Amino acid sequence: MARRRSSSSSFSNLVLLALTLALFTGGLSWYRSSSNNLPASLSRVEEAHERIDALEEKVDALMRAGKGQGSNAASEQPKISEETSTDFGRVKRPKGVVTQPGIHAIVTSNGNRYMNWQTRVSYNSYMRQSRAPGSQFKAFTRLLHRATDDELMQEVPTVRIPSDHPDCDVWCSYPVADRGPALLRFLNMKIAWQYEHILVLETDHIFVAPLTIPLPQKGSGLAFPFGYIVPEWDSVKPIMRRYYSGPLKDIPGTGNSPVVLHVEDFARVVPLWVDTTEKIDADEEAVKVLGWVREMYAYSIASALANVTYSLPPVPKNPLMVQPPADEALGEAVICHYTWGTFIHEGDKELWRWDKREYASGQYGDKPVVPMVKIPPMPEYSPAFMTQDKQKFSKGKYDLVKLMNRHFNMAVDALNAVNGGLPLGFETLEEATAASKPGQEAIDAREKVVKAEEAKKAAEAAAKAS
Repeated sequence: MARRRSSSSSFSNLVLLALTLALFTGGLSWYRSSSNNLPASLSRVEEAHERIDALEEKVDALMRAGKGQGSNAASEQPKISEETSTDFGRVKRPKGVVTQPGIHAIVTSNGNRYMNWQTRVSYNSYMRQSRAPGSQFKAFTRLLHRATDDELMQEVPTVRIPSDHPDCDVWCSYPVADRGPALLRFLNMKIAWQYEHILVLETDHIFVAPLTIPLPQKGSGLAFPFGYIVPEWDSVKPIMRRYYSGPLKDIPGTGNSPVVLHVEDFARVVPLWVDTTEKIDADEEAVKVLGWVREMYAYSIASALANVTYSLPPVPKNPLMVQPPADEALGEAVICHYTWGTFIHEGDKELWRWDKREYASGQYGDKPVVPMVKIPPMPEYSPAFMTQDKQKFSKGKYDLVKLMNRHFNMAVDALNAVNGGLPLGFETLEEATAASKPGQEAIDAREKVVKAEEAKKAAEAAAKAS
C-alpha cells in the first residue's frame, strides 16, 4: 500500500502517532476476534490500514489548520472532499474514491441507553458473520446523530454527526427524526463510498448468518415487506397521492431498514427521503394518519420518486430478515429483528417472557450504561404453549426464538469477556457513565422545547377559556 510522506518533522511525528494508534486498534480488534484463521486475520490487518488512512487524513487537516494535535480520533468526522466527480444533487460523491464490491452496514442511533446496548449486541453479531466464508459484509459504521460523543466511540466504528434535534439526546417524542439527515451528510463523506452496496440497519437487528447472495444491480434494491406499510390502504391513499402523483403501486410496501441498495441509488433516494419526511412532518393530517411509521412511508415515496424498485420476497424466502416470534422459521434470512416481545403461556399461566422494552430495567432504567445480561433459558417445548394473544406457539416459532436467543447470548458472552463487560476505552463504570450523559447543548435544547410546549398548552387553554 502506498503511503504519503512529508518533509515536515512535526507532520512525520504526528503520522507516527497515528500509525501507532491505528495499529494498536487493529491489534485489539484482532485479539478480540473469536476466530484466528488466516482470512479473519487478513481482514483485521485491512481494517488497521483503513484506520491508518483515516487518521493520516485527520492529521493532514489539522496541519493545514495550524493545530498541533487532534482530539479523540474515534469522535472525529472523516474529511469531506471539496473536489467531486459525480453529482447526485445534494449528494456529491468525493473524487478519487475507489468503490469495491461488498456491503457497508450502517446503523443510525442517538446514543441513548436503549439503543446502545442493542448496538453492542448487533455489532458483535455482525463481526461474527463478517468473518464467515463468502460473506458480503465488509464494513460497519454507526452514525451517531448526537451533539456529543458517547461511551461506544472506541468500541463500535462511529461517525458522529451533529443532531438537528439536540433535545433528543435527553428525550424527544420522535428520536428517529435525525436518521435521514444523518445519512444525507454521511453520503457526502469518503467513507460512505468504500463499497458498492449499503445495508441500513436498526439497532435491534442481530445477525445469525452471513449474506452470501448476489447483490442487487443499480436501479433495484432488496428489502423487507412490512405488513403495516400499505400505500393503497383507504386511510393512507389521500396522503400518498399528496406526495406522489404516479400509480400507488409504484410505492413499495417497505421502509428504510433493512434495505440493501447500490450506493449510487441510495444517493438518489436519500435526499428525496429527507425532503418528503420534512413535508410530511409539517402536515398535521399526514402525521396523524401515518404516526410513528411516517418516515418509513416517506422513504418508500422517495424510492418511487427516484424510480428505484425493490425485491420484497415474503418470509421464509426473504434473504434479509425475520421477526420472531411472528415468523415460523428463519428460512433464507440472515437477521433476526426482535421488535416483538416473546411471551409463552400455558393455559392462564405465563411460563416465560422476554421483551427488549423490559431488558435492563426498561427503556428509561436508572443505569445509563447497561450491564450486558443473557436472555434466560426457555422452558422445554410443549404443544400446549400459547402466545400472549392466545395463538398456538408452534415448534417453528419456538425454534426460531431459541436460535435468536442463542446468538444474542453469544454476543453478550463475547462482550463480557473483554474489559469486564464495560465499553472499550473505560476502566470503570463511572467513567463510561460520565461519557454517556448528554452535553449541556442538549440539556439546554430540551429545556427550550419543554418551555415552548408549556407555552403552547397555556395559550390553547387560554383560548378555550375565552
